[in-house]
Amino acid sequence: MKTKNILAFLGILTLIRIIWLATQGISPQEAYYWMCGDRLASAYFDGPPATAYLVRFLGFFTGGSLEILRFAWPLFALLASWLAFQWIRTISNDVVAAWTVLALNALPIFNSHSVTVGPWMPTLVCVLGGLQAAYSAVEGRRKDWLPASACFALACLFRYEAVLVPLGFCITILAVMRHHKTPDWAALTALVVLPLAVLWSPLAWNAKLEWIPIAGGTLQTWWRPQPGGWGRNFVEFFREYSFAAGLALLAGLAALVLGGLKRGAGRFLLVAAGLPTFWAVYQFLIGRSFSTPAWLALVPVLAALIGFLARSRWMPLAGSAVVALALLQSAVMIREEGRMRGVWLSVAKEVHKATREIPASDGGGFLIAENTDQASVLAVFFKTAAGSEYPPVFVPESPALTSQFGLWPSYADFVASDLVVDEFFTEQKGYNLFAGRNALFLGSDLPQTIKGAFAQVSPLRRIQLPDGGELTIFLCLDYQTLPL
Repeated sequence: MKTKNILAFLGILTLIRIIWLATQGISPQEAYYWMCGDRLASAYFDGPPATAYLVRFLGFFTGGSLEILRFAWPLFALLASWLAFQWIRTISNDVVAAWTVLALNALPIFNSHSVTVGPWMPTLVCVLGGLQAAYSAVEGRRKDWLPASACFALACLFRYEAVLVPLGFCITILAVMRHHKTPDWAALTALVVLPLAVLWSPLAWNAKLEWIPIAGGTLQTWWRPQPGGWGRNFVEFFREYSFAAGLALLAGLAALVLGGLKRGAGRFLLVAAGLPTFWAVYQFLIGRSFSTPAWLALVPVLAALIGFLARSRWMPLAGSAVVALALLQSAVMIREEGRMRGVWLSVAKEVHKATREIPASDGGGFLIAENTDQASVLAVFFKTAAGSEYPPVFVPESPALTSQFGLWPSYADFVASDLVVDEFFTEQKGYNLFAGRNALFLGSDLPQTIKGAFAQVSPLRRIQLPDGGELTIFLCLDYQTLPL
């Protein structure tokens, strides 16, 4: 397939994605990263800081409009596809490169990430750019190790797991020592120093929180297999990649290993995808999500599979069938995503109407949502005044830290006071700014932390969801802090 045909295909696909986005509402994930971009930090509970900074940067050109800045993600998908085509064409040929790009753009997970603000598409762009430069360095242009390391380092600022890619190259470079050869110390230094330098601040942030955000469990949960989570992970994998493409990708792992036994492009693909693939399998075995490492290994595995089957006379027919089934699954996923975006818009409108029924109180009313998704979406429609340290919508107070909402200022916080505290009778330090105020709570159920914190709680409106569920807007009067 000629280069101009690939460009035309990607251009039309990008235009379709932009048009689709222009007709859709905001998703919870997009709203959450928009909130993070409004409250910059050195790291976040959900990962490194680059996505928030990118959203903030794009906001300068769009007037802070989330509806407009999210059009950058179809462009990231275009850039990722083009980089994949150029890289695979360099290490293999045009046919393998074209089929790789075609299959990549047919996958449900790729189409979902291409129309949703998040870290995955920028991560893929940075990793593919780094792999292109790394292959050039391997072929003799040693100075290209520096841009390769810079791309990998930037990818690490979007997802921590991206460090697996340069680590794979480091292991390969050191492996030459067993043949009594001198490693490329300059390349090794660049691959280690740059990612470590950019991750220093996020890692220090995680250390202050005792590594809870980045670890997400105990040492025991990190080494013990959890068969109970295997079924769920398999279902999610086939939902994201489609059943046909998912089976093909699993076969692609074998093609990746077989190709790595030979010198040349196959071995480079194995180095690029080896550690991410290993980590994905390990995450699967301990019952955790393996979406990110699988995402990092996706393009090399696709290229290895297509390169292995390219000479078969059945490749065009089988490849077309798999791509067609993946596109069908993509259409189903995107349709469902669009339906849910419309639901969130309707929910926000209902909450907006309900705010008119909050009785007046000193300081005004405030909003609480059951979880991060609901609070994030509502926050887009109920923006706080500039300079306010409080988020527009809160989540119920809880000792469990599950998102960045648990680290932002909350309605349950106390403000320091100059008054002398009688420590014998109370542990309370300061006073609460929300005491005595009224609120609305949105959720499918009423938690005890809401029942116990307000003098009176009563249902105000009910919202039916397309899946048969129901959300209720509760009117909550006279907030008082819960006992310490």
